[in-house]
Amino acid sequence: MSTKVYKFNLKTLISFIERNHVAVPEFQRGYVWKIPQVKKLFDSLRKKYPIGSLVLWETGQKIDARTIDGDNVPAKRFLVLDGQQRLLSLYYLARQKVFSQHQVRDSFHDICDTRYSQLIDFDKFFINKNEEGYFLDYDKRVFRDIKFKKLLNLIGRSYMFPVVIISLDNYKNAIEIFERINQAGTRIATESIFLSETWTKHTDFERMLRVWKRHNRESLTRDINTVTFIHVFALVCQLQMGNKKDKGVIEIDIKALKKIAQAVREEADAKKYNKIFDDGIKAVSNAMQYLKGEYGIISVSELPSQTLLTVLSIFFYFNNKPTSKQQTELKKWFWRASLSNRYIGSGYNRNIGPDAIEMKRLAIEETNLTIKKVDIVKSFFDTTDIKAGRSSVRNIVKLALWKQHPVYIDGNPTNRIDVETKQHSPEDDHFYPFDLYKKGVLGSEVNNILNLHYLNKDQNIRKGKEVPSKWLKSEIEFYGNISIEKINNYLKSELLPFKDLKNLEQFDRPFLIRKKKKKKLNKIRSRFNTFLHKRFLIFKEIFNDLQAGK
Repeated sequence: MSTKVYKFNLKTLISFIERNHVAVPEFQRGYVWKIPQVKKLFDSLRKKYPIGSLVLWETGQKIDARTIDGDNVPAKRFLVLDGQQRLLSLYYLARQKVFSQHQVRDSFHDICDTRYSQLIDFDKFFINKNEEGYFLDYDKRVFRDIKFKKLLNLIGRSYMFPVVIISLDNYKNAIEIFERINQAGTRIATESIFLSETWTKHTDFERMLRVWKRHNRESLTRDINTVTFIHVFALVCQLQMGNKKDKGVIEIDIKALKKIAQAVREEADAKKYNKIFDDGIKAVSNAMQYLKGEYGIISVSELPSQTLLTVLSIFFYFNNKPTSKQQTELKKWFWRASLSNRYIGSGYNRNIGPDAIEMKRLAIEETNLTIKKVDIVKSFFDTTDIKAGRSSVRNIVKLALWKQHPVYIDGNPTNRIDVETKQHSPEDDHFYPFDLYKKGVLGSEVNNILNLHYLNKDQNIRKGKEVPSKWLKSEIEFYGNISIEKINNYLKSELLPFKDLKNLEQFDRPFLIRKKKKKKLNKIRSRFNTFLHKRFLIFKEIFNDLQAGK
């Protein structure tokens, strides 16, 4: 083992992170800081206060980790052992554009070990100034842009961050170092690295998973985090062996995982554990196939929370062929758990044990689940944008819309793969065009998730920047011989609050202005807010039906 200490200024530190795709190992708990702590970090840097060392582990071992820049983890890894909260905060403040990328933001939100209402969007921070000088501010209503050069100048090019790099390829030593560093603070879960070592030496679970993925490339499991399989295995072990009557407490914290790992190490015949893990892999695959069939999900990133998969896999571990009653209960569970953010942040550890027990009972005894319906309120949507904001809310709305099987005015269904492709520009999915924001007619509310609308690529190109009634009339002329019924079916399947084209034309009249007079702009914004409210009432009804298992 070797240890080297470096001193990097902010520019060098950010460059080092991006050049080496510095990653956070999966055994680290998620991001727990709140907005005041990020602001305090900036204040400390402005005042030249020391913030402590950053400790990185250099290794060639294949250990599950997540890069903070959204790229792939390289073979030679620099993993964060200490300073995750500080390092991620610094990087995302310096690289707001990287954070705003869909996959980076969603990955970050998924690992946040905090309440849903306290999730941070780093592209909402900005540098403000008062009589005391510059300070970091936050406004969730708008996107800001912190210029890196300004950030660098404010912190100072001479401010140095101590970075300790430890080079070793020994799991046990890494665990010991990690736990000793953190023993005075919050204990952080070490499930991935701990069980990875145990499995490789005693049951070869890692190899089982790798081989199964290679032979089942179309099963959708290749992009599922390994921790999902670990947690399914841990839950089943407790349900099958340690809590046969389901009266004990089911947990997935480090204490429970260590107890299971010890049992694996002490077992002379590892066949029963190999079978549990192998059946667990199949259960995850069957759960994904169910999600694909029921909701059209083609990637785990489309889930409101990827950890929904863990709980659902418990059902499919005990029952691969749900009855009609069980399917209804699973539908209720999916929407109620999604709308309540039941498995996001701290809710995951709190709810996964009781829900795993209920899933087993549903699978074997057909008992009803006890998760309550969620009361849908408009504030649920207010901080979520079409392409940004809370991925959980955005994905719930998108799935609800896809459940209606949207069709276009020509009667053909909207192609989900075409719509979800990255070839679409960010403004393609707006019903009222994003151009209204560019022209100063509407504010950032044009991006509200309730303005969501799906068209295929060629239809979006023809739509252009026109208001809905204008481009829709042009489309009718383009296709020719479009019946009133088809137009109304299109409006209904897209969950739009208009009974027919005439109704839409009347609603759009205030938008057809040429001069930006304040009175007219206020009328337009009021009319757009009316549209959002009407759309909310439609989605509310849909969500209530979905929560009832319809």
